[in-house]
Amino acid sequence: MIDPNRKDTRSPKLIGDFGESLVTYALIQGGYEVAHVDHVGADLIAEKKGRRIAVSVKTRRWRTGAVESDMVVIESSNLGKLRGFAARFELEPVFAQVVCHEKSSQILVFMLREADIAHVLARVKHGFGLPFGEKKLAGILKNEAISFSRWTQEQVSVI
Repeated sequence: MIDPNRKDTRSPKLIGDFGESLVTYALIQGGYEVAHVDHVGADLIAEKKGRRIAVSVKTRRWRTGAVESDMVVIESSNLGKLRGFAARFELEPVFAQVVCHEKSSQILVFMLREADIAHVLARVKHGFGLPFGEKKLAGILKNEAISFSRWTQEQVSVI
């Protein structure tokens, strides 16, 4: 069996591509036209009825047995890059976080406007904390500024 933690693996890149594709799917389901971009600050550009957005997608994978808390940090530096890209092309900046959580067999997708992040999430050392543990998830999802999708009971069969 190949160790997914080894340094020469392409799995981080592939997981990142998967996250971008999943966010693309969610946007298409929401009626957006989507284009992938390869630029500092944004991964996707989307448009729906004249609303044009730049989307930065970050994907994290939590393996079973991970000792990390069920929270990701949306880093201020990433938000600055997103704002810069969006301003340059006159787009609204949107941040998307994909969490592949093996312990709960779920894939979670959060999307929120960059302008709402400081009002919705708690400030932490390098940015803003986005909790996704079951106890805190229910509370955070009450906020209408957060768009949320969840895929549960992931079952993967490998040949």
